Amino acid sequence: MANLLDTIKQHITPELIGQAARLLDENEGGISKAVGGLAPTILAGLLQKTGDAGVMGSIFNTLSNFDSGILDNLSSLIGGGNLAHNDPKDVSGQLLGTLFGAKVPAITNSISSFSGTKSSSTSSLLGLVGPLVLGVLSKKINSDGLSVSGLANLLTGEKNSILGTLPTGMSAVLGLVDQGAGGASNAAAANEASTGTNWLWPLLLLLGLGGSVMYYMKNCTQPTVPAVQVEAPVVDSAAIKAAEMAEAAKAATAAYMKKLASGFEIKGNANGIESQLIAFIEDASKPVDKTTWFNFDRLTFNTGSAEIDMEKSRAQLTNIYEVLKAFPKVKLKIGGYTDNVGKEAANLKLSTERAKATVAALVAMGIEKGRLTPEGYGSQHPVASNDTEEGRAQNRRIAVRVTEK
Repeated sequence: MANLLDTIKQHITPELIGQAARLLDENEGGISKAVGGLAPTILAGLLQKTGDAGVMGSIFNTLSNFDSGILDNLSSLIGGGNLAHNDPKDVSGQLLGTLFGAKVPAITNSISSFSGTKSSSTSSLLGLVGPLVLGVLSKKINSDGLSVSGLANLLTGEKNSILGTLPTGMSAVLGLVDQGAGGASNAAAANEASTGTNWLWPLLLLLGLGGSVMYYMKNCTQPTVPAVQVEAPVVDSAAIKAAEMAEAAKAATAAYMKKLASGFEIKGNANGIESQLIAFIEDASKPVDKTTWFNFDRLTFNTGSAEIDMEKSRAQLTNIYEVLKAFPKVKLKIGGYTDNVGKEAANLKLSTERAKATVAALVAMGIEKGRLTPEGYGSQHPVASNDTEEGRAQNRRIAVRVTEK
């Protein structure tokens, strides 16, 4: 039976490597090496979390709900232009953040040195390899009926295979004991030595403390109790950061409700496009300008195309339709944006098509076409750094600007 890495490799075809190499302007050998290094690195990150039941539960939910159908269309993940919502690359990016946190830049740099590719290319490849690994694990979970513990057992059972194929130096980046030649036996020996002798020190300390207490009790009328130094608890900065992110996400998804003059009740997120757009329209002190944009937060396109996923997007499109109907003087510019991965001509074309598709959807609902102007900007006007998958996710968006109100 093929292990996880072998299964992942089966999906990395020469055609896929060639396509990525052409897009990123790299040689195929470097791309193949980078992809081959990223896959075990991500699995090693998952392996590190198997001892944390809470984190593993969250990871399991992400994996079990991930659409493994992406394995049949991996080429669609190469290049920019995907929106930042419910996209396979972005689900992967969130998981990588959970696994590696601030280590992501160090990981991409290490893989770049290992493969001889640009750091930006390695970062882009995370958008391919991440969903690939997620897809394989999702398929395994659902086909084999794995539970959280079953997933953990699967990963730990393949520990030697995973750690044995990590690129040189990656163990240090991840905080693992080097599993190179002699690494495993050295680690075991070090552990044995540690557990074999360290018990002596607490005993000696207790004996010494006992002797001191007896001395003071015998020689002092008012014995002083020796101060016991309590070691400060280790602060888990990663856990704190995760908690802060969870609070921020909770605030961002807080309910927003607004009854329009038409009687229609808008339901969205507190920081979503509906609340921001309505507040701007109703505030007479805020003039129309060319810099105030509001991003859709629940508008999704099928990966690599301008076809709107209406099942996921209909609710928000309906809200925008109702807002426009309630404020008949309002006109909007609909802007499409991508990240900077791939050729700019292709990014510009896709962003334009998606802006037009958004307009077409609103027109089909009953909004006059003259009130909506679509325009694609490609990778222009980024709102975050394109050096990370998280930043590129924010740059892939559809936004609106009020041109009349």
